[in-house]
Amino acid sequence: VLRQHFGGVETAVDPLIRTLRDPSVDVRANSAWALGRIENGRALKPLTGLFGDDAEKVRLAAVSAVGRMDSTSAVPLLIRVVRQDNSPAVRRVAVWALGNLEAREAVDALSETLAHDADARVREMSAWALGNIEDHRAIPALTAAIRGDTEDRVRETAVWSLGNMGDHSAIDILATATGDRSPNVRGTAAWALGQMDEHGAKAPAGLLRLLRDESADTRLKAAWALGELEDAAALPAIRDALKVETNDDVRRGLIRALMKSGESSQTTLTQLLSSSDPQVREAAVRGIAGARSFDPWPWPWPRPRPFP
Repeated sequence: VLRQHFGGVETAVDPLIRTLRDPSVDVRANSAWALGRIENGRALKPLTGLFGDDAEKVRLAAVSAVGRMDSTSAVPLLIRVVRQDNSPAVRRVAVWALGNLEAREAVDALSETLAHDADARVREMSAWALGNIEDHRAIPALTAAIRGDTEDRVRETAVWSLGNMGDHSAIDILATATGDRSPNVRGTAAWALGQMDEHGAKAPAGLLRLLRDESADTRLKAAWALGELEDAAALPAIRDALKVETNDDVRRGLIRALMKSGESSQTTLTQLLSSSDPQVREAAVRGIAGARSFDPWPWPWPRPRPFP
């Protein structure tokens, strides 16, 4: 739509680049925003020239625009913004840009920012960016954030990042995070453990405890994760949780976990046939028949990740 409005990229880019020097803050900011949507490489250098603009609004728009362009040549300048800009909002968007560009050369800078930036939203975005880049050099910084950051949103995003990376060396810290004071962190830790792709691996004790968590969302994520791990030793805990669970979504997640973990007790399956939930009854029938495929079933993603 934007390209059609300006009559095509070639005719739109040069006029917009010229207006980046307009005396009006709003005109400069909106021109930078528009160039970011067009994503023409000719605008990259003029946009990075605005990284030192006096107006926060202009710097914010220029950094965001560069983050949308498929070019890593601006990465050193974005790192400088992260380290030096006095606006948390601008630093946050610069961090997002580095993560969006999957800039591996920024891992050290992002790790430092995660550890030391005074603004929680900047640290949160740093955790997300490191997870999106998926460079295992970031694991120590993410682990430190999970253990020590005072903000729930930062710890949760660091947990998500480790889950997104899928590194088995992170299992112990993720198991520790199942005991976090925040239900969002606990739930995302359960999801992350399910992301480890360790079929048949032993389910951490902390994950089993989450089947009794006060948060239904956390219990659902724990049930889903246990289904992914397929640990037969978890069957007693799953059966016990199913006896007392009242949330229909969680019950279906528990049944999925039962089946995928190798449930063979006809007594357990037959009892489920009396459920008031037709999806539960259907699952019980399929379980009695020996089926282990239960699609579609709950896929509990973590809370939305941070974007500018």
